[in-house]
Amino acid sequence: MHRKNRVVRGVAAGLLSLGLLTATTGPVAADDTNGTGGLPLPDLPLGGGGLQLPGLDELAGEGLSLPSLDLLDGGLGGGLGGGDGDGGALGQLGDLPISAEWLVNTLSNATSIGKVKNNTVPGAIERRDKATAAWKAAVAKYKSGKGPQPDPLAKPEYTVVWSAKQNAADINADVISKFVQNATINPQGLLDLLNPQFLPGLDGFQVIDSRAKNLDGTDNPDYARVVNFVQLPLPWGLENESHHMQYEWNDGDPILAGGLFTGTTHVLDAKDIPNLKLLNEIPVTSTPGGSIADAYENGPGGRFYLTLMGGPLANFGGSPGEIVTFKPDPVRGVVVESESPAGGPLGANPNGIKEPCNLREARPLGTCANPHGIQFRNDLGVGITSDYAEPREIVLDPVKTIDKYAFRPTVRTWDNTGANAGKPKLVGVAHVPNGPTEPAQRAHEQYGIMEAAKTWPNADRYKKGLSSKGAFFGSMCGGGVFFVPDLTKAKGDFSDQIVQVWNDGLSIVRTADGRKYDEPGGCAGGAWHQVSPNNRLLFRAVQGRNPGSDNYFDEGAAKIVYDIDISPVIESAADGKVDCDLSRGIHNGTLDISGIRLWNKLAQGETVADCPRFVSALPVADVTTGGPHWGALDNHTVDQWGTPWRLQFSDYFVSRTGVDGDHRLYNVNISPSGKLSYDDSFRDEKTGGLGVNFNRRNWPGNPDAGFYKPHSELWVTPPGISSPNASGKDLAYRDYR
Repeated sequence: MHRKNRVVRGVAAGLLSLGLLTATTGPVAADDTNGTGGLPLPDLPLGGGGLQLPGLDELAGEGLSLPSLDLLDGGLGGGLGGGDGDGGALGQLGDLPISAEWLVNTLSNATSIGKVKNNTVPGAIERRDKATAAWKAAVAKYKSGKGPQPDPLAKPEYTVVWSAKQNAADINADVISKFVQNATINPQGLLDLLNPQFLPGLDGFQVIDSRAKNLDGTDNPDYARVVNFVQLPLPWGLENESHHMQYEWNDGDPILAGGLFTGTTHVLDAKDIPNLKLLNEIPVTSTPGGSIADAYENGPGGRFYLTLMGGPLANFGGSPGEIVTFKPDPVRGVVVESESPAGGPLGANPNGIKEPCNLREARPLGTCANPHGIQFRNDLGVGITSDYAEPREIVLDPVKTIDKYAFRPTVRTWDNTGANAGKPKLVGVAHVPNGPTEPAQRAHEQYGIMEAAKTWPNADRYKKGLSSKGAFFGSMCGGGVFFVPDLTKAKGDFSDQIVQVWNDGLSIVRTADGRKYDEPGGCAGGAWHQVSPNNRLLFRAVQGRNPGSDNYFDEGAAKIVYDIDISPVIESAADGKVDCDLSRGIHNGTLDISGIRLWNKLAQGETVADCPRFVSALPVADVTTGGPHWGALDNHTVDQWGTPWRLQFSDYFVSRTGVDGDHRLYNVNISPSGKLSYDDSFRDEKTGGLGVNFNRRNWPGNPDAGFYKPHSELWVTPPGISSPNASGKDLAYRDYR
């Protein structure tokens, strides 16, 4: 059977099984293709109780009969909520259980093998070109002294979001219990959401206009609007569980996006943003030494590094994981250059590096090597990865883990100097310290080191910027935020160099409801964090924990995005030692204080030794099991102090772990002093609510494409608009406040 017909057969079979399409044994008329490499779209008789499709036995022959694209001219209104218009033959049918246009678009996009279809909204390209030309002219005048600095919020800029289609497999026990217990849920409402929320579809990308202003000071009417929607074709677009991209995008970079479940790396070109072009698909079979794609980081010479958290294909989702190096390719964006194992069974790590985990922590194969977060200081020739968990027990198995030891307590350092740039070399492994709290629930200790955050080179190009060679990493379970003062010295077993300088619980207690939490940092779900370019601020997302998650008396943990002033830590680290350690306390001859006493002082807002200072926290309203998980700093708009003007964060984790999210993307303003505040003008074009809501029925060019799960995001500009890593050539000056 032809591959396209197998695809159609599978989709049609699923819809028929739901009673949403009607089978017929009548003859099917042939027609011309749409000329874009998709499926043939012949005439289709419309009538009866639904769309008439050929009998499944006939799908092995001439293929699925679909309405001609000529019928689609003028727009459709055939979906549950209608399309963007109500003209065309299909649009006269009114509300159908399944939108005819959704079926046509999904099948056509699915079988456009090797390419993607852009669904850019009308006028978006013209408005981009006009804004780009105006911006470049204004910048030229400013640099020549003939005009004022243009408003940075008028800079042409987009957000690219990597998201997965929600379907029935994402419905966890929490959702089911709400459906059962909440008598106010309308059964007709659930039926109405059958297509957009519960039916399968293709994973892909939403491109959002993030230019807030016009140069004349007026509002950009497209701000926060989804201006393009791109679905990946089969097999690449199916069940990725969209995960991470690189931490930041710079002019000329490809976009790399990973599938958590599939291990596939999707490589896209953004030179024509908001349009995207698919350059390459790198399946997990190309990297047999690892599985479960996680995070991407820039390397030297146009390279990118990827953490594969799971074990080799023979032990899919197990241990040990690895780093994959991609090298640039002029046609395909990037291709695989090498694989570097992060560990070995029974502690047999590469280069003889000792594994500091004990036997139970390293179960089942005697290694904790499951790298998740990844950060490299290419100027120093060193990087760090953080070990989160053996993913088979977390993301692939709906049954909860047996004990806490599926989560890992370690970080690893890598050398990427010289020849090692193309194959990083493991040079160190460290175990984070525990404490200072002693939770009754032992799974709330310092395990699950999900993310890392490097300090930045050349920070002294900013006013009051601080030089540093250090890096931060955080525990998802215990809430600890750890620091190693000098990555270049983090070799062998460097466990004694790590200090716990903060805890998510210390930020949670500073919120309006902070006093109510009985265990504020315990399994709070801290994840994404990044350092500002001036090395003075650390931003972090905490997805929280709902009350009653662990016991009947459990108050849970707050869902927040917060930042802290890390300048005392960075300044102190210049001599290689930091007097701030929540795990061990401070005992320096002047201060003699235990870790829990230090916690208590910091929780009251006291300034103690070299410890960070709390700056601000944004509460995130979310009734689901999840919360804010990932974010991105606007690296294209940085002020003279080295503080980004904005960040964005997405509210979603991985639904099949039982931790979901409300599927919204928010824009946050950052003041020069680091104060965070929601951007109230960044509102959903469909509902008017704060942020962009991915629980929507219609997307550009795809009515009834349905609900999506936004996991990660990048700030992207048209070519020639931004300098790499806010190099200081295009600083966005503003008054300190």
